[in-house]
Amino acid sequence: MKRFALTALLALFAVVALSGCDKTPISVGLEDFSVSIDATANTLGYVVYPYDSTKFEKPVVNVKTITVNGNVTASYNSLTGDELTMTFYARATSPENNPDCDGSSGLVWICKADNEKAITGSYTFTNGQTQQITFGTSNADVLAAAVNNGEIWIGAEVTSGVATDVTLDFTNMVANVTIF
Repeated sequence: MKRFALTALLALFAVVALSGCDKTPISVGLEDFSVSIDATANTLGYVVYPYDSTKFEKPVVNVKTITVNGNVTASYNSLTGDELTMTFYARATSPENNPDCDGSSGLVWICKADNEKAITGSYTFTNGQTQQITFGTSNADVLAAAVNNGEIWIGAEVTSGVATDVTLDFTNMVANVTIF
């Protein structure tokens, strides 16, 4: 996820610098990227975020909203024969001072999903199949706040499936940005 955020944000900074006062959404193509996870299991009711945020340079002009869409292919070894179903979340501020989050492992933050901001609906991934995905279908303002703050945590709530060697390949991703 760190490479995704860094690549997306570098592209956004270039567009923001060139866009001036345009009120029309701007589309920016992003580089393909992959996210690898050693293992995942059902976290129903909890969102798991990386312990450290992805940090980047703040834009010179504040971003109002962002959505990102494209394709994702999930590859994994299922331990139960099930598909993986998950919802993605984002945070613009550290989970550290949130009483509903626990980071005692030093590896991840585990937060109660009730008060977190989902940036997608629920997606079900079948091993090896590609499907369309959109970040920011809800709470696009959270993505914008993260860009404007210069750091983001992107996490997931897994509602079904247990797997190892999970790789999510994101391709043909496009960020749609509104500045004003």
